[in-house]
Amino acid sequence: MLSAIEKVATESPYAVAYASAGADEVTYGELWRDSGLIAGVLADCVEGRGPIIVTGEKDALIVEVFLACLRSGHAFVPIDAELPVARVHNVASQIGGAVILSTCDLRPEVKEEFEHIATIFDARELLGSAYGFEVPSRDVWVTGEETQYVIFTSGSTGRPKGIEVTANDVAHFMDWMDDFPVVRDGGRTFLDQAHYSFDLSEYELVGALSTGGTLHAVSDVESKDYQALFADLTSSGVEVWVSTPSFADLCLVDHSFDMNLLPDLKIFLFCGETLHHTTVGKLRKRFPGAIVANTYGPTESTVAVTYCEIDDAALADDATLPVGRARPGTELRIIDHETNEVLPIGETGEIVICGDTVAKGYYENPEKTAEAFFTSAMSDGTPARAYRTGDLGHIDETGMLYCKGRLDSLVKVNGLRIELSEVEGALEEISCVMQAAVVPAERNGKIQSLCAFVVVDERRARALMGGEASSEFDLGRALKAELGRTLPAYMVPRRVRVLDDMPLNENGKCDRKALVASLASRR
Repeated sequence: MLSAIEKVATESPYAVAYASAGADEVTYGELWRDSGLIAGVLADCVEGRGPIIVTGEKDALIVEVFLACLRSGHAFVPIDAELPVARVHNVASQIGGAVILSTCDLRPEVKEEFEHIATIFDARELLGSAYGFEVPSRDVWVTGEETQYVIFTSGSTGRPKGIEVTANDVAHFMDWMDDFPVVRDGGRTFLDQAHYSFDLSEYELVGALSTGGTLHAVSDVESKDYQALFADLTSSGVEVWVSTPSFADLCLVDHSFDMNLLPDLKIFLFCGETLHHTTVGKLRKRFPGAIVANTYGPTESTVAVTYCEIDDAALADDATLPVGRARPGTELRIIDHETNEVLPIGETGEIVICGDTVAKGYYENPEKTAEAFFTSAMSDGTPARAYRTGDLGHIDETGMLYCKGRLDSLVKVNGLRIELSEVEGALEEISCVMQAAVVPAERNGKIQSLCAFVVVDERRARALMGGEASSEFDLGRALKAELGRTLPAYMVPRRVRVLDDMPLNENGKCDRKALVASLASRR
């Protein structure tokens, strides 16, 4: 990837690499120059080749820092600037000798927490003092099977898991994506909306920067203010739309979201959650000339490994929309998750991904790595890593993959992965909570939010509320506020319901089906 960006910076230094509302455009020449300067300081100041935690807001500088890490021999670990202190601490504690590189002012509580356990650098200061440091040569760059980035996602033990994606993984993903319709033309403008700590963002970063395209960044504030978002999009020139289906659904609520707003838009690329007929139908009506493409892949297999365009035939079929056929270099298998036997075509089982974009494993977590990753081989005998996704699906006779849901408690809300058990564990850490269960709340077959059910100690609940008796609503609000101290906002349940007793099934376990049914009965 670095070589591709260097090539663009050399041949088209004035091409725009990064644009966002209210900020100056950044060219490829500037992007490459500044990343090199920061890399020079990092190479001099940071020993070894361990990963560097990068935190900041969505702007050009953080992209320059990602490149600087790679050019100085370090993987980058993207962390949102607004994450709770406890969450950032959890990540930093898993990285020995943590180095934190910030592109914005750290919140006082974050800075205080980490000054004694990590080395903290301000990227702005590094850039300002970089002259005189030697830009690292290509020999220093992260390459091959070295880790390019580590993305931490929700973990079933209550501790986030870091997924190690190699430079080879990204290179193979890049080669595939560079041949996508529209993207292959080069110089296209990509919507850059996903948080950089969410692997969907690699679609934009890799797709745009490797082909001389422009990242048109949308801040988190803009993403929630649709008046400001649409005003920005009007002059954005976005041609490649990358998002979860949920974000597109939110935009579609406004009838002005159509080809008049985005006349240059040529392709929608979706990943991260289920794409529904209604979403595609509205998009095809409002953007009749644009391709609507569905893709699939967990973070553990480098963003996505399948692709298909949703045409009239697929849309006319009431069955679940397909997620595509496997990319070159990837083979999909459907197995019986208990016997590990490969199932015949058409039968539903666990999806296993084998190929050259499967990640190394979970950072410094050999036990979890062994549970999900294993060494395998492609059908031609080529050795390859394989990953058990925990997703259910089947493959038809044409090689088309259809997803059917999850084997375990991992769900996706707005494309973000959440281990329900992690949220439950955080709830049960609150002193008044005796039992907790978290279930997804669905509507029309789509997960809209999370709902928590809790059994509480009334005396401690009153203490949490300042000694006052309170309604279920007030207690729920207090519990959500407590969760917000340790969990990212997207993991905090929208609703909290207080129960006298947790329902149990015949095996003596929490009866989650009964909880889900109670949600439907109270609509």
